[in-house]
Amino acid sequence: MEVIPMENYIQYRRDLHQIPEVARQEFKTSEYVGAHLAKLHCQVEKVCGTGYTAFFDNGAEDTIAFRGDMDALSIKEETGLAFASQNGCMHACGHDAHMAMMLALCDYLEENHKKYKFNVLVIFQPAEESIGGAKVICESGALDKHHVSKVFGLHVWPKLEKNAIGSRPGPMMAKTSEMTITVHGKSAHCARPDLGIDALTAASEIISRLYQVKKNEMAPDAEYLLHVGKMDAGDAMNIVCEKAVILGSVRAFSLDVFNFMVRRIHEIAADVDKEFGTKTEVHLTEGYPPVNNDPALYEDYKKAMEKAGITLLEAEKTMIAEDFSEYEARYPGVFGWLGLGDVPSLHNNKFDFDETVMATGIKAFVGLLDYFNEK
Repeated sequence: MEVIPMENYIQYRRDLHQIPEVARQEFKTSEYVGAHLAKLHCQVEKVCGTGYTAFFDNGAEDTIAFRGDMDALSIKEETGLAFASQNGCMHACGHDAHMAMMLALCDYLEENHKKYKFNVLVIFQPAEESIGGAKVICESGALDKHHVSKVFGLHVWPKLEKNAIGSRPGPMMAKTSEMTITVHGKSAHCARPDLGIDALTAASEIISRLYQVKKNEMAPDAEYLLHVGKMDAGDAMNIVCEKAVILGSVRAFSLDVFNFMVRRIHEIAADVDKEFGTKTEVHLTEGYPPVNNDPALYEDYKKAMEKAGITLLEAEKTMIAEDFSEYEARYPGVFGWLGLGDVPSLHNNKFDFDETVMATGIKAFVGLLDYFNEK
C-alpha cells in the first residue's frame, strides 16, 4: 500500500533536481524545503545555515532520527532530461532523491506521527560533499535537545539490485583523510649538488618507505589504504630540487589502524629529514570517521526490512567516506544503500535512475517506525 502518492515525491525530486547547489550554497534548495515544512504541523528549526530539522513531537522521551542530505556537485548535467539542471551544477549523487524521500516521510508523519510511542526527527543536512554538515549539526545540539536514541540514513546506489537495500553490521565505510607532505630542501646547480639539499630525492624516499609499511609492519588482514596520487617537484632539469609536494589519501575502517598509519607518516618524514637534511611538513585533513553500523541495532533493522517486505543484502565494505558517520560516532545508527540497478555511476554527468525506487526508501523508513513502535 502506498503511504504517500508517488506523484508527490517524484515532483519533489524533479523540482529539487532543477535547482542544484553546492555545499553551503543551498539557498534555493533551502527555500524549497523550508516552504514545504512550513505547511506542516511540526517544529521546524534552521540548522547549519541552509539546513533544517523537522521535529514531530509526541511528548515522548525517545526520538528516532532520519537524515537526508541536500547539496549537489559542480558538474554540468548531460542527461537530456526535461527537468535537467541548467546552472552548471547537478544532483549527480542523488541528494535530490534523498530530500524527496525525507519530504515524503514528513508528509506521512503529518498524518500519522501520533500513532507512534516516540518522537521523530527528520534532518535535512547541507554540505555532505565537502565540509561535513553532519558534524556541524551534531555539535549544535540539534539532536541532543530532542533526545535522539537512534538514527537512520539511506543513499541511492547504482549497480545494487534495484529496490533492494544493502547494509551490514559494523564497519561499512572508511575513515578518510587527504594527505599533503611538503618537503623543503635547498636549491643549487646540478653541477654542485653538494651545495644543495635535494627535496625530490627525499620525497621519493618518503614515498618508498610509506609503501613498505603495509609489507613489513601491518598484519596481513589489516584493512587500510595509503595512496600517493601526485607529486609536484622541481623547477628545472639542471637544478637541485628545492621543494617537493606529495599528495595522497589515507583510509581505514579501524581508527586504531588509521591512527597507526598517521603516526608512521610523521615518523617516516622525521627520519628522512634527519638523513637528508630536509625540513618536512605533514598535513592531514580531519576527514570523516568510519561509517560503523551498530550491530545490535542492525539486527532490528534486518527484522524491520523483513517485516516491510524489502530485500536486504549484505553490502561490501567500501573505502569511500560519508559524513553520516558523524551521527554514528554519537548515536547508534544504521546506514544503507538503496539499490538503483544498472544505471550510470554517481558523480557522472549522465547519472539518473528510475524514480519509482524512492517508494522502497520511504517504505523502509515507515517500516522502521512501525517495527520500533511494536517492539
